[in-house]
Amino acid sequence: MSETYTLLLRLEGPMQSWGYRSRFDYRDTALEPTRSGVIGLICSAWGIARGEDITRFENINMGVRVDREGRPERDYHTALHVIKADGSGTGTVQSWRDYLADAAFTVGLESDDKKLLDEIEVHLKNPHWPLFLGRKAFPLASFPLSASQPAIVPLPLREALEQAAFSLRCKLRRGKLRCRYILEMHDGERTQHDWPLCFGKRKFKPRSIHITFDDKG
Repeated sequence: MSETYTLLLRLEGPMQSWGYRSRFDYRDTALEPTRSGVIGLICSAWGIARGEDITRFENINMGVRVDREGRPERDYHTALHVIKADGSGTGTVQSWRDYLADAAFTVGLESDDKKLLDEIEVHLKNPHWPLFLGRKAFPLASFPLSASQPAIVPLPLREALEQAAFSLRCKLRRGKLRCRYILEMHDGERTQHDWPLCFGKRKFKPRSIHITFDDKG
């Protein structure tokens, strides 16, 4: 029986946006990193362009530990002199874009293919393109790999997330930090349409996730 490994990432920033059902003039955000957003970040580090094959990531199971929930915010944008769809002239286009302020997450990528996780770690340490938190305007506040702990641990996903160190910026409440976990499971109670098949053609499929809580402190 092959051993299971988990690669741990820390995703923190002043602003993050993890859209998964954005359409036209409204851009939403999930309350935690989406699979498409995390795979997109890895593709940027790896130098994998839109439209290129990403099936190498299919056997990765992803989970998220919410270290700091963040605060949902919304930006209002206008664009002038946009050509109308019927070609009758130009007009002003309004859009609303959601994001999370001051959120922090620990993301686990579980696989029995340690070589793949090793490659991801190498590329994250030397990214081909800049890394960002859902949008190019939202950079990471800190390096995504721990400077003091191993990035890859020989543990299954949930156990690895439970044992991962917390950011120094995560504040305890009454001596405890209540954690929310979002784990990919075949029989999860929620379905989210954010499993990327091709970024170039914007093709995605649904994934099943399970949400649970515990208290750390």
